[in-house]
Formats: sequence, C-alpha cells, structure tokens
Amino acid sequence: MTKQPSGLNGSIWANGHSSRSSPAPSNRAISRSSSQPPPPPPKPIIPSTTRLTPAQAFHRFEQACQRLRWKFIDLHASYQRATNPEEFGFTKGDAEQNFKVDFHEFYVWIEQAIVLLLLIFGVAVSKGARPEDNISRGNFGRGSYVASSHAYHHNVLKALEDEACPVYTALGKGEVNQALWKAKELRNRWKDASEGKETPPLKMYDLTWIVTEVLRGLQVAYDIASSHVEQEVAQQQGRVDEAMVLDEEWEWMVEPMDWEAA
Repeated sequence: MTKQPSGLNGSIWANGHSSRSSPAPSNRAISRSSSQPPPPPPKPIIPSTTRLTPAQAFHRFEQACQRLRWKFIDLHASYQRATNPEEFGFTKGDAEQNFKVDFHEFYVWIEQAIVLLLLIFGVAVSKGARPEDNISRGNFGRGSYVASSHAYHHNVLKALEDEACPVYTALGKGEVNQALWKAKELRNRWKDASEGKETPPLKMYDLTWIVTEVLRGLQVAYDIASSHVEQEVAQQQGRVDEAMVLDEEWEWMVEPMDWEAA
C-alpha cells in the first residue's frame, strides 16, 4: 500500500470524482453533502421499518463509496505509519495494532457499500445461517455458531456468489471475490486488535492486492448499478420523489447500523 492502486484514476475512487450517471436529484444531493464533515462509523443495529427504493439505495451507495474513498486515504496513511513506526514516534506493536483497527473499520464500509448495492436490485441479505454453512465449518451439533457470530457477514459475500445476482460478474467471482473473502478474514482476525489481543502480523498479507481488487470490483458494480437505476427512472418517466432520493443527506450514516436493517 505504498500508493493509491493503479487503474483507479478517473473512477469513483479518484480525486475530484463526481457521479457520472446517477439520477439528477442524487447528483445535487451529493454536491451539497460533500461539503459536510463525514460522519463516524455506524453503531449497533436498530431495526428499520422502511425499505429503500432503488434510487434511494443507489444514492446511499454513492455516499458509502465516498466515505469508503475517504477511509481508503486514511488507511493508506495508517499503513505508512504501521510499516515505518519509528518515523512517526510509535512502537512497532502499537503501530500494527492501530492499523488493524483501521482495517477493521475499513471493512465495515466495504460491507456497508455491498449491502446497499444489493438493495438497489432488491436483494436482501439473510441474517440466519444455512445448515450447510455450519456443516462446512465443522459446527454441526455444536449450536448455531455461524448464526450467532458470523452469519450476516458471511451471507453478504455469499449473496454475491449467486450467479443470479446482478453484480455477480463484478464481485461474485474471480480475484475480486477472493479479495473480499480475504478482507473479511482479516476483519475477523483483527477485530480484537483494539483489545490488545495478539493477531497475525501485517507482513503475512498482500494488503495492496486485497484493497485494489475490492475497490476495482466496486467500481464495476457501481457502473452496473448506475445503469440499472437510470433504466428504472426512465421507466417511471423521470417521476422521482426528490425528497425520497435525498434521504436526509448524510444522517442515515449515523443511525446505528441502519444500512444493515434497511
């Protein structure tokens, strides 16, 4: 992670990017909301009784991608401190521990963007575990381990691997999908870093490859989603409720995990 991944210039991750193909109301919303300070990461879940329209979900997806780009810049700086701790006045242990916390937060936004992306196409992620997942993990007969601990996060990525998923080609196969699973693995391994627990060292993982592949996959998925929403709006003859599309600007991000319940 010595530099921003190549091939991302001119994409949704590039500096100065503005939406190229989203409905006009969404563009105006992003123009106004970009001047506001980015919100903090989400908190624990609060049930939501409303379901997002495709246009509203796309608007939130764009905002999540903007937040993810912001966090990517932070993650890059964090990696520099983690790999050169003495230059910044940190011990090696403290620097690695802090980077692992930063990466865990980065994955939260990856997952958030994916959940919103799926909602654009009306795909909801199950919170329960499938029996075959427990068996494949060796948990059969030992309680609902996957259901209680990892089912939702696991199901987010499994939803992408369904060949019927509209963004299967972007995120559900190949190196992008492998990178997503590796990122989730690190999220699981490093989630306890803030508690001072021993976790695998950074040098064990190709973090540049992981982050680059994930962001490239999201770029392809963004283009697919943008075209889908444009078609939806065209079919409605442009009659989009701007108030719904704006969706309270950035406020939804600070609602505790509202994106998971949407």
